[in-house]
Amino acid sequence: MLKSYNLLNTLAKHSLRTFLLLISVIFIFEAVPVTESINRECEAQETTTTRQNEIIELIDEILANRKCPCQCGKYLPGSPNLPACFGCSAGKAEISYVLESLESGKNKDEILLNLDSPVIVDIFADYTDSNISKLWNHAKTVTSELHQRRVVLRPPGLTKEAQRAIKIAEYARFVGKFSIIQEALIKHKGPWDWRTLIDLVARYVQIPHNINDYINSIEIDQQIAKDQEHAIERNIESYPTITINNAIVLATDTAIRQSIEKILLENSI
Repeated sequence: MLKSYNLLNTLAKHSLRTFLLLISVIFIFEAVPVTESINRECEAQETTTTRQNEIIELIDEILANRKCPCQCGKYLPGSPNLPACFGCSAGKAEISYVLESLESGKNKDEILLNLDSPVIVDIFADYTDSNISKLWNHAKTVTSELHQRRVVLRPPGLTKEAQRAIKIAEYARFVGKFSIIQEALIKHKGPWDWRTLIDLVARYVQIPHNINDYINSIEIDQQIAKDQEHAIERNIESYPTITINNAIVLATDTAIRQSIEKILLENSI
């Protein structure tokens, strides 16, 4: 297991391939506690080198030349191709989806099929918003029924409590448990203090003794700024708000379904 969580900011500082390499290591060594001996870590690393290389090659193939799903027209965050999006939660979600999908056994073709969908659903809301769970469930239910996967939460981080939740979600991303802990945060009704949030994470992943140091090393300012910028660009004036392909949609099952079906129809002609 990697010992330093300074890599939590690798996405903003290094190439996409370097980022993917580090994250794939975390996925592979997920079951190995941080506090175990260096010898055991080295031994485990040697036995998984082949798998790690295979995962990296697949990720490279899947994400090569892929544009950021925020529809800014730029490449994924950290991409060697320029210009690249920076600090975008939608781009991070795309990368996490590929990693988690490969970890769960999905094949390359299935993953690419989902990534190539013309529908991108963004939900602008903080984890602390009392209405987030209802809207998230609406969107996830309808998109699932229509075989769509690209549903991204874009939290604007309007309060200190909301920013704590974002940091916890980003920590979960880098230990390979983003989706499951994101769902837990969305269902969580508070309180939003650090102890409660760390206890929530502990239900799904082993917590290292210096968890506070790891969390404090996570930088979210660029992500918050980018999500707020996109909200302004889409004329969002209140939260929660759902957009589909950048257009605001009413937060009802019917409106979400009609908007998605219209896009799918237009792209099938």
